[in-house]
Amino acid sequence: MKKITITSIILFLLININYTFSQTKNNTIQNPLEYANQRTKAISLVKNEKWQESIEILKTLTTQYQNDADLFYLLGLSYYETEQFKNAIIALKKVLNSGGTILRDIPTGSAPSNDIMIKIAKAYAEDGDKEHALLWLQKGFASRYDEKPFLEGEPAFKNFNTDDEFLALFGHDNQTKITREESWTKDFSYLEKRINELHYSPNHSISKTELSKEFQNLKTKIASLNDEQIVVELMKIVGSLGNGHNLIIPTSPNKGALKKLPVQFYQFNDGLFIVDAEAGYEQWIGYEVESFENTGTKEAIQKTNKVNAKDNDMQKLWLGPYYLGLPHVLKGLGIAENANQVTITLNDRNGKSQKVIMNPVSWNFSGFPKMPKLKDSEQPLFLSKIEDPYWYKLIPENNSMYVQFNIVTQKKTQSLEDFNIELRRQTSKNNVKHLILDLRHNHGGNGSILPPMLKTIINFEVMNPDGNVYVLMGRETFSAAQNLLTDITKYTNAILVGEPSGSKPNHIGEAGWFKLPYSGLMGLISTQFHQTSKAEDHRKWIAPHIPINVSSTDYFNGNDKALNTIMEVIKSYKN
Repeated sequence: MKKITITSIILFLLININYTFSQTKNNTIQNPLEYANQRTKAISLVKNEKWQESIEILKTLTTQYQNDADLFYLLGLSYYETEQFKNAIIALKKVLNSGGTILRDIPTGSAPSNDIMIKIAKAYAEDGDKEHALLWLQKGFASRYDEKPFLEGEPAFKNFNTDDEFLALFGHDNQTKITREESWTKDFSYLEKRINELHYSPNHSISKTELSKEFQNLKTKIASLNDEQIVVELMKIVGSLGNGHNLIIPTSPNKGALKKLPVQFYQFNDGLFIVDAEAGYEQWIGYEVESFENTGTKEAIQKTNKVNAKDNDMQKLWLGPYYLGLPHVLKGLGIAENANQVTITLNDRNGKSQKVIMNPVSWNFSGFPKMPKLKDSEQPLFLSKIEDPYWYKLIPENNSMYVQFNIVTQKKTQSLEDFNIELRRQTSKNNVKHLILDLRHNHGGNGSILPPMLKTIINFEVMNPDGNVYVLMGRETFSAAQNLLTDITKYTNAILVGEPSGSKPNHIGEAGWFKLPYSGLMGLISTQFHQTSKAEDHRKWIAPHIPINVSSTDYFNGNDKALNTIMEVIKSYKN
């Protein structure tokens, strides 16, 4: 028995030595400097979409060294773009076998492993191999690929548009005659499957059994509910998932699209107010909302938790007013009796109360609302350019620079990296001692492009030991903006001013799309866990060092109390 054991161990070691050798052979670089130069050249060629030129260099590099998944990724994309699909498949599979890549800013590519799986599926489809194309589509979906609804019209799959197996992946079937009840039932089943397919942790707020019961219960009510009511019930189910990246786009369905009230609400520290309005309703801007029907505003805000899959209570303040603007949601939450006409009690600045009947209007959802610009008034700095993704203003009297970062995206006119190069140049040229970063309007975006902004903040603090970094933050600081805020607090001594943030330092984020096959209803499900902070960091938000709440009086008077406070702090340092 001992001999067998010893023999087995020796055999095991020999196999592993052999395996290790096979993994590392052909990885000896004769001229490391030349290799590095060629690697840089290959990346440059790919970024400039010179695919054929890049292939020759990448073939040589990957022959010399096989441990760099980045190069196989670039080679796979280059083969794909030159329609060498079999070679593309081989190279991209090697990327996955190595654990993937995190290369950014590569045209026609996307680094996450599930995106690479879909690229392989496209290559198989272009090569006419339906069986393997469908197999790799399923692999990608099982790995939480987040753009699934948009693959139906993808040119690579044009030959599959009428294929039953392909259509079944998106919840379609070949039934030509189907009742309303059957169509909604199929939509519910597809959504339940998609939630379990997409969500990073679908059962952290509701068990799989309970989620299934919710859908089964809704199926029994289809006949007694109209389409708009069904959409609201689905909003409740998605709301039960918890965390703020789960939501339904209420204007997306072919049937049952929700209308909204012709006004926008905002919760200030002194009450809920109307801050914007459609034409014909502008007279109510500045009025405080006392109640919806017979429900007071505090209770009404609390009831929106049923449909608001929030990360924390700051999202209740941010998104609760949005949900109160949807009459069918008001009816579904027991706040209003009639979704076609809602009575709201309003108070003017003198405390005079009056009831106003509002009828809903059609609209197109384009994202959650931001604090709007003032009507017919000069805009304070923080509201002056909220439509601009990123911009700055020098404040020479205080040796300061104000930077507003409103969405994590790239401008066509100036990349985020180029913008940050300009910031560093201007802070040095103008002897800026205090950098003020405003994240109050930032709901997030493409978090992979954040490094240049973080580098600017860190670099500024290192180069200006006698100055300070200030970060303005609040309920709308969410998703990728939350990640940036968390990193800033990890790597700098920035002074935080405003409200607690709208998300957690460690949170379930990202957003994978679903589209229901019959109603067309679309929405988002959380797909990734962002551990931006320590593993044991369980904070519900990041709290400010200098708390500043927003009052309706300050807002309507164009007074930015938070920024003014920072200026006072800076003056005290000068004195």
